[in-house]
Amino acid sequence: SYFGTLHATRSSDSGSYVLPPDTMPDGGRGGGKRSGGWGGGGGSGGGGGKKGRWHRPSSSSAVIPYGNAGVMVTCEQGKERAACRDLARALDEAYELRFPDGDEEAGDDGDDGDATKDDTTKDPSADTKKPSSADPGDLLAAEIAQLKETKTESKRFNYLNLDFKACAFVTMCKSASQKVSPSDLVHDVLQKVRAGEGEAKFGDGKKEDEKEDDEKDGDSKDDVAKGTPNTLVPKSRYALRVVPADDVCFAGIEEIKKCVGKMIAKRFPALEGMDDAFVLANKVKFAVHFASRANSSLRRTEVIEAVASLVPVGHQVDLTNPTLTIAVEVVKGTVCVAILKSYPSLFKYNWRMCGLNEQERNSERARNNPPGGGGAEAKE
Repeated sequence: SYFGTLHATRSSDSGSYVLPPDTMPDGGRGGGKRSGGWGGGGGSGGGGGKKGRWHRPSSSSAVIPYGNAGVMVTCEQGKERAACRDLARALDEAYELRFPDGDEEAGDDGDDGDATKDDTTKDPSADTKKPSSADPGDLLAAEIAQLKETKTESKRFNYLNLDFKACAFVTMCKSASQKVSPSDLVHDVLQKVRAGEGEAKFGDGKKEDEKEDDEKDGDSKDDVAKGTPNTLVPKSRYALRVVPADDVCFAGIEEIKKCVGKMIAKRFPALEGMDDAFVLANKVKFAVHFASRANSSLRRTEVIEAVASLVPVGHQVDLTNPTLTIAVEVVKGTVCVAILKSYPSLFKYNWRMCGLNEQERNSERARNNPPGGGGAEAKE
């Protein structure tokens, strides 16, 4: 063998046996961490092998595809897929309310559209109701088949793993995003949850402000006695914040300005040089929201100043109660941007907080912010 042909020589300095330089496999070099050779390198030979075995290769920084639309959702740890499933169902309902006729042209990116979904939700259920015999086995099998059909995953929204704990992303197909933006769908969902789905839940035809006045007057107890709920229950057990992403770009200042600039041009009209009546009617109060996950290259102040400078002169900054909020969410090497409506009044798009009454919200805040300031920040 190779090792049998080598002859070790005794070193006069240390008394140890060493190989001659010309017989060493790496030509006498010390086997440092980078070279992966034999010995040397401060006595840490084989470092490269250890790194290859114990350190998993890092995934690409561009987790969310550029130019895609969707919704980022935070949730309880370990419930990422369940939270995205609940969100996809709610978004599907909101989409079908806006477009009850469906989208027959869907399928540009592998989607089958509403026609396929209708076939799986209506026709199979009709077929499963055919067995009318007294055999319990047939009835049970028919019901199981019906439940499987009704629990099919959404054709427009898909789960995307971000390799984060308590955070995931729901992508939206291109055909659907061209008709309506994810921010509009999320706003519809949260508005329904915030209002308890209005007449469908309370059955009194009153608006939200009228219901709040009735609760202040003590009518909520009568409603409970009549069987109408007075709490606003969310449709997800695990989802917390749902942040829409109308567009996704690379995590760079110039790319963010280019991406956000297109949205600002549509939502913020130019006021400079216009008459007072036009300015008064079109003036918008705005704010910029910034959040970053697994990214240290973008600075908060730098991004906010760059985005705010794109808003035309004449519009007013209002951090307390803005009409529109420009949301910039950095996720690894990508940036999700959107312009959101009613951001403060919908509790920073917190699905769970929108579904609670005031007493439950106070309890949730107290639980997240215990006395002494040692707890985590309230998730709003």
